[in-house]
Amino acid sequence: MSTLEDRAAARAARRSDVLRASTVRALGRDSSVCFRAGLPYRGSARMRMLAPHLHATTDEDAACRRGAADALALHLRATDVAVHQRYRPVGAVGCLVYDQLEQFRVESSPPRSLPGMTANLAHRTGHWLEKAAANGLTHTESGLLLLAVAAMSWSHLTGRAVPIGIEETIEPMRAVLAPEFGPRAGRFARLRGAQDRFAPMAAEFSLAVADLLGSASGPPRRARSAGQRALADLLHGSGPDAAGNPSVTVPGVSAGEGGYRIFTTAHDRQRTAAELVRPAQLKEFRARLDELVAQARLHHGRTRRALAASLTGPSIDGWEHGLEQGRIDGRRLSTLVASPGEHRIFQDEAIAPRAAASVTVLLDCSGSMKQHVPLTAVVVDALTRALDALEVPTEVLGFTTAAWNGGRALRDWHRAGRPAEPGRLNDRLHLVFKDADTSWRGARHGLAGLFKADLFREGLGGEALRWAATRARTLDARRTILVVVTDGAPADSATARLNRPDFLEADLVHAAHEAEAAGTEVRALSLGVDLGRFFPRCLVLPAEERAGQALVDEVVATLGRRR
Repeated sequence: MSTLEDRAAARAARRSDVLRASTVRALGRDSSVCFRAGLPYRGSARMRMLAPHLHATTDEDAACRRGAADALALHLRATDVAVHQRYRPVGAVGCLVYDQLEQFRVESSPPRSLPGMTANLAHRTGHWLEKAAANGLTHTESGLLLLAVAAMSWSHLTGRAVPIGIEETIEPMRAVLAPEFGPRAGRFARLRGAQDRFAPMAAEFSLAVADLLGSASGPPRRARSAGQRALADLLHGSGPDAAGNPSVTVPGVSAGEGGYRIFTTAHDRQRTAAELVRPAQLKEFRARLDELVAQARLHHGRTRRALAASLTGPSIDGWEHGLEQGRIDGRRLSTLVASPGEHRIFQDEAIAPRAAASVTVLLDCSGSMKQHVPLTAVVVDALTRALDALEVPTEVLGFTTAAWNGGRALRDWHRAGRPAEPGRLNDRLHLVFKDADTSWRGARHGLAGLFKADLFREGLGGEALRWAATRARTLDARRTILVVVTDGAPADSATARLNRPDFLEADLVHAAHEAEAAGTEVRALSLGVDLGRFFPRCLVLPAEERAGQALVDEVVATLGRRR
């Protein structure tokens, strides 16, 4: 696809996430739920749904995604987690069947006032059954039996017909399941409104299905065929280790919770970017930036007016005299005596726009961002110039590392005996391109420091976001806006190699959530990629495009939106 098509697709996906999250929050009565890149989160914690048909991928149709969101909302609304956990059996097969039964139970009674939800739920489960069969689940006897259990349970609980193709496929399994399922089918339907009575019967049936398969443990050790892979995928995540809260099993990561660790901070530094560049080179960089700004043909007044509309508010600024209406100005009464026809004897409070927000721009200075410096520098320079003219407190910060692949922190780890799961293993370097006390004119050369190529190494996004958010909160503004400019997930090779795969990414998600919870509005300008899984408010910018007024206008509009 072209860049424009990519951006259109990203925006459509974002809108879908926002709409589905609104549905789940309203119907599920849980204000903390949001969707990031199509995946549900409660706050900063990834949610794990009870049944596999709730996992609607972004390549499935809109009705499937809506149906999965409706089903999740009904689970949050109608499932008592404590009751569900009390009877939940041990073993992947038992857990899968038990969880599916509970999910089908809550889907069997959607609000009558929402007929569209009923249609969405039916479409989603029917599509999942057909997709599971097409992916090879029915190629193994165990997979066919589990698909038959799911289809029969769903049909009996919700009263909906099994898709014709699936009904023909599972027909041989009906006789096998009849002794276990037949006597319970009617009771399942009758007890669907009473979870405390439904759950023990569902647990008993789930264990009976596991016994039919000859195992109550997990998926087969080796999944060689398509059928075995489909069966393994179905059972993945349904084992005994998922026996915590069935909705949230992946905790958020933070230093306070012990999830995010830092091996050593001894070599961490914070530097002013201009100090790291020779003065003569800094002048060259500024000349290059001025040339790019001129080529962009920016309308600085237009940018300033657009920002003023959203980031400033009216404020009393003394008195305005010599008016023809308002309050009588006692100092001008003598003028009235001398000139009875004089009407400009009134005064009123002077209203002037005042900054109602602060803006902090956090620049990703990892290696891949070097190619985006011309575009980034022009946009940041234009924003900073306009914000400074409006007296909006503004900082431009950056984050990178002092070394590639670990640096001195990694050497310290080797000397300490290379303990397992060491946490962050690099020398953090935070950069200040412009602080709040420095005007745009005073920081012009510092902003041009972005062109120093050897500043760009690796990126520790979560720590940088916390640092920037902490600084932003000291700027004492009614609104605090933090704009992250990046082109990908956080990356540090030494840290990634010696910790779990999502170590840095999970910390960035949690840091963004922390900042939002503290009142900071976090926005992201992502270059060429959709980073909605980290930043719910994310604008995808065309990575290959030159900066121009249309692009700056788009960024300004993003800053102005509160949601």
